[in-house]
Amino acid sequence: MKENYKNIKVSVVIPVYNRQEFLGEAVESVLAQDLTEIEIIIVNDGSTDQSAVVAKEYQAKYHRVIYMEQENQGVSVARNKGMAMAKGEYLYFLDSDDILGQGFLSSSYAMATEKKFDLLVCGAYFLDRFPQVMALQTCALFMKKSFLDLHPDVQFLKGIQPGEDGVFSHELLALTDKIGINLNTTYFYREHEGQNTSQIKKQTDKVLQVIPIWLKELEGFYESYNLWDKKALHLARFIEHEPFEFRYMAMPFQQEQKQHLFQMIRDFMYSKVLPRLTEKDRNVLSAAFIGFLQARSAEEFDAWYQARKLRNRAKVKALYLVSKLLPSRKWKKSFRAKMKKKYD
Repeated sequence: MKENYKNIKVSVVIPVYNRQEFLGEAVESVLAQDLTEIEIIIVNDGSTDQSAVVAKEYQAKYHRVIYMEQENQGVSVARNKGMAMAKGEYLYFLDSDDILGQGFLSSSYAMATEKKFDLLVCGAYFLDRFPQVMALQTCALFMKKSFLDLHPDVQFLKGIQPGEDGVFSHELLALTDKIGINLNTTYFYREHEGQNTSQIKKQTDKVLQVIPIWLKELEGFYESYNLWDKKALHLARFIEHEPFEFRYMAMPFQQEQKQHLFQMIRDFMYSKVLPRLTEKDRNVLSAAFIGFLQARSAEEFDAWYQARKLRNRAKVKALYLVSKLLPSRKWKKSFRAKMKKKYD
């Protein structure tokens, strides 16, 4: 029997492409939430498997489930269409192969409405970035729909992956200070060989093609909202986090590719960002990123960074021996954790 809900508190948008084996679990995890005034918008991005059949079964059974389909245009277009359709007070994106823990939506809605947050960061995993959050995965953002409607130009970049969620969240985070964090949420992220993140880590050429598009989009965004001076550190930390840490430091680039990426990041920082940073701002950036910006080439930075790692390992080892002299196990554990974070 179908239910009928008029006052929608949360819209959950689920883009799907060939996830017939996981989609049902994702939808069931939303239907099982104790917050019932919700709608589930499934956007089928031209799946060639039985994802449409699964989605239509839920649409036929539950009034809260809305189904739409499009020709394959990518996850960004699917998310943007779902966002445009959403009628809830708040909006949340769920990937079709993941699962929400119980109470996720009710606790997020209660906190966001009570504190009047435009954006709510979901999950203790992101606590170390808070409150200076520079970018987030879509699964970490609970968003006020009226806030999104005020900025209709902020959307997921069409045809861009990876980084479409990072750029989208970065821009939203730059536009408000009404940001909170909900530590009482559980999100079950499914790892499997077919997922986009697993594939993208191997696609170095693709990443090098999309990063200039990120930078062009961000340049236009900061210009149109006149944020260069006000949010220069926010942008610097995004460049540090996404192109530098997530890409340059973590992906298996060839040396020629590394030099190309090195020059891209360095040129953007020196021409657009660094002139606008104060000395206090620069001290917020990591030693590794500062070293990267000061190096004259990727090869020079890599050599400096490897030498630094060896020195830091020696320091950690020495400090570990010192920690044995501390009187309590709790103090030892805390001291070692701090030293590991500082010199890792």
